Amino acid sequence: MRTVHHWTDTTATIQVEGLSQSLRVMHVTDSHIALIDERDSAYIEACRGRCELFSSLRKDGGGTPISVETSFAETVSNAKAASVDLLALTGDIVDFPSKASIEAASAPLMAAKIPFVYTAGNHDWLFAGLTPSDTLRRDAWPALAPFHRGDAAYSKRDIHGVRFIAVDNSNYQVNGEQLEFARANLAEGMPSVLLIHIPISLPTLRAPTIECWKAPILTGDPDWKPESRTQWHTRADEVETLEFINLAAASTNLIAVLCGHIHFPHADNLRPGAIQYVGQPGYAGGYRMIEIQPL
Repeated sequence: MRTVHHWTDTTATIQVEGLSQSLRVMHVTDSHIALIDERDSAYIEACRGRCELFSSLRKDGGGTPISVETSFAETVSNAKAASVDLLALTGDIVDFPSKASIEAASAPLMAAKIPFVYTAGNHDWLFAGLTPSDTLRRDAWPALAPFHRGDAAYSKRDIHGVRFIAVDNSNYQVNGEQLEFARANLAEGMPSVLLIHIPISLPTLRAPTIECWKAPILTGDPDWKPESRTQWHTRADEVETLEFINLAAASTNLIAVLCGHIHFPHADNLRPGAIQYVGQPGYAGGYRMIEIQPL
C-alpha cells in the first residue's frame, strides 16, 4: 500500500493509495489532568501538587498558568470547531485515576460528541506513590470506562475506510491476546493506524529519549539495561511484545503509529511508508492535526 507523508511537529498529511475519501484526525496525548477531592481521600497527600506542576508549564499572555483541564477542554473545543472525524487519545489523559480527573476529562468529550478512540497511558491507571503493576492496571480499568467504554486492552474503529487499532502497551508490554487482536485486524488489509501509548524504539528516537529521561523508556528498546528497567518498574521485553513490533513493521497496510509518553514530538519511519508520530504533550496545549487523503 503506497503512502506519502508530510509532517511538522503539529500537523501531518498522509496520502494513501486506494483510499476513496479524506478524513481528519486530531491526535491528543499526555494531558495529565490532575484533580483530586475527598472521594479519593486516601491519595490526596501523595497527589498533592501534581495539578500545579503541569499547569505551570503553560501560561497565558499575562503569565498566568493555564490549568491542564482548561487546556484539554480547549483542545476538544478546537477539534469540534475543526470538524474532525476522530479524536485519537493515546494515554495519560489523566495523571492518576481519581474521580475528579476522570470527570474533568470525560465531560468535554461527552459534550463535544466527537468520535474518539483511546488507549491508556501508564499514569491513567496509577496513583502517585504506588508501584506500577499489571494488577493495578487491571483494577483501574473500570474507572477508566468513560474513555475505553469497555474495551480496555484493545479496540478498533473504522472511519471512512481507515481502521484505527488501539492496544494498551502502558506497561511496556503487549500480551498474546493483544497480539492476536492486532494480527487479525491488520490481516484484513484495510489502511490502518495503530494507537499505543509508549512509542516503539527507533534509532532516531532513542537518543533524545535518553537525553530527556536518562533512560530509553520505549517499547522494544534493544539495549535498555536491566537495572534501569527495574528503576522504571518494567521488565525485559516479552516474546509477544517483540512479535507485536515485528508485526507492525511488516504490515504493509499499516500507515501510521500514534503515541506519546515522552513529552516531546517526533516522527520517523517505522518502515518505509509507515511513520511513527509521537505527539506533543496536551498539558502544554499541544496536539497534532492529521489529514488522511486519497493518493
